Amino acid sequence: MKLNLSYIIASCKYLLLACSLLLVAPTTYGAVNWVTINANIQFLEQEKKLRFYDSNQVLIEGDKCALLVDASGNFAAVEQLANDLKKHLKTPLCYLVASHYHDDHLLGMAVMQHFYPDAKLIVHQQVNSDFNRYQKAFNDQLDSYEKSIELSYQRLAGISKAEQAQWREKLELAKKRLFRWQEYQLKSPEIIIDENKTLDLGGFKVTLNAHQAHTSGDLTLTTNSGRVLIGGDIVDWLPYPGHGEFKSWKTLLKQYIDDENLALIIPGHGGILDRAQLKQPLAFLTAITEHVNKNNDQTIEQLVLSFPEKVMKPYTEESLNAKSSNLFLQSGLARAKNAK
Repeated sequence: MKLNLSYIIASCKYLLLACSLLLVAPTTYGAVNWVTINANIQFLEQEKKLRFYDSNQVLIEGDKCALLVDASGNFAAVEQLANDLKKHLKTPLCYLVASHYHDDHLLGMAVMQHFYPDAKLIVHQQVNSDFNRYQKAFNDQLDSYEKSIELSYQRLAGISKAEQAQWREKLELAKKRLFRWQEYQLKSPEIIIDENKTLDLGGFKVTLNAHQAHTSGDLTLTTNSGRVLIGGDIVDWLPYPGHGEFKSWKTLLKQYIDDENLALIIPGHGGILDRAQLKQPLAFLTAITEHVNKNNDQTIEQLVLSFPEKVMKPYTEESLNAKSSNLFLQSGLARAKNAK
């Protein structure tokens, strides 16, 4: 069976996350950086080493309600966040917004729904139409973790007794977590966005907008009279294009770049951006489509080797950038080539 390249790369993207989810201590969640944007918005920035593999979150709170954008793919981290929110929140958590269907934005919502059962899940209409698939993906992921634990136990015999004790303790912790998570469910959305919708959180309004860009079902949020954009993976400095709708994605980025009212952009991965910084992902996506159009007879491997170095240069100045950008480039070239 021939596997889709973008699917393989997307799976690799979450491999590191899956391992850390099971075996890393919950205290690592402290590495997430809480950034105060204003009196109503908190930006929860993922630690630097995971910025291309796990998602940021955004907490928005008005006088009557709070809203959380996205949930980490690390279920232990989501549990820690759920507990932390009990200390931070002054109002009920009324809404959970999944910016799109990728694992590191949607599946952790099952954990949040367990801790905050009254919070309404909000998704794009495309995500809602395929929601049975994502509910199965949550269960499949738990099955994979269970198999990983079983395999790890089998491998204990091959290491020293001193190491066995350390790893046995980690595996026992992983089992306890897994047993908890198997009680959780990814519950169906209650609010579906097909164009746009404005929510009043109590003296603070947020507008949700539906797009087809990073995926076929993206949501963005605008606040503060359009001056703050919570753009999800659409506005990532290094975008993952494996499921992208390139034409509408590039058009949307150009729109943001030209919007003089837009002052602050919160991405799904990485730090806060301004409009000028969106020129980099736009250049990346544009170069991918143009390169495939000009060299459609080349294989993916040939396209990677002949891809313009000047486009990739900003992504090769740091090792993690270089590694991730190469994977993302391959997925984007495959997506653009298959779309022709």
